[in-house]
Amino acid sequence: MRDIAPGGLRHRRREAAQVQAGSHSCRRRGDSGNGLSALPEGQSSVRLAVLSDIHSNLPALQSVLIDMEKRGVDGAIHLGDLVGYGPRPNEVVQTLKKAGVDGVIGNYDLAVLHNDAEEGLKTYLKPGISENNRQTYLWTRERISPETAELLAQNPAGLYVEEGGVTFLFTHGSPEKPNEYLYPDTPRERLSALLGKSGADILVVGHTHLPMAVEVGEKVVLNPGSVGKPKDGDPRASYMIIDTDNGFRAEHIRVTFDVESVAKDCVLSGLPLLQAKSYFPDIGQ
Repeated sequence: MRDIAPGGLRHRRREAAQVQAGSHSCRRRGDSGNGLSALPEGQSSVRLAVLSDIHSNLPALQSVLIDMEKRGVDGAIHLGDLVGYGPRPNEVVQTLKKAGVDGVIGNYDLAVLHNDAEEGLKTYLKPGISENNRQTYLWTRERISPETAELLAQNPAGLYVEEGGVTFLFTHGSPEKPNEYLYPDTPRERLSALLGKSGADILVVGHTHLPMAVEVGEKVVLNPGSVGKPKDGDPRASYMIIDTDNGFRAEHIRVTFDVESVAKDCVLSGLPLLQAKSYFPDIGQ
């Protein structure tokens, strides 16, 4: 568990959110639209689970939801990229809806929602994407249901939450771009500029699939890692619990799930074999 001393974060109240991602703007808790309905109002402290980059991996999501319940969280938020790579995009989105987990839109979500497949690919995903990932992207676009597309489109670019005099901003890549990568070695000047422009004391992002906790002066940048497709060499699902009791604490948590079943599901669903092997290398042998 990582501790920040009570009162060590400077609180700034902002009149309006300025962050944009296409037509998706930031919202504040309590605004119309989806806005952290699962997070209780009026509590002196909260235990908030933060999930990111689930990427159509239903077994990983189910394992994390079970773990969250055991740990007694008060609510949860996701940081986008609900779809892509894995074989169960519609089921992941529906499971989050049933669990009351709201959140923000990710770059992969934006890509699959784009009217033009090639433009979506160029605008929101990496240049020079591999043929394996290109085929997976096209597979996902073809499979998502109208209801899934509608639910994804409802997610804002970011969500502001104020708890205990501290302003949190939850977004996918960065407050400026949904596909910007923020790493522990990102220049502090860049992180400081993003924190300053956004007005957040604590910036919580996803996108890199890597757990992170970086102090920038009196402020903090956090990343819960990826639920569905971790990239730090640990195959377990990664998420985070933020606890605002007596200050601020952030804990990164790892949860096991059946990676072989995900790989087999990839094959049965018609995804490229290389995609299945990214979960379980021995599949097909």
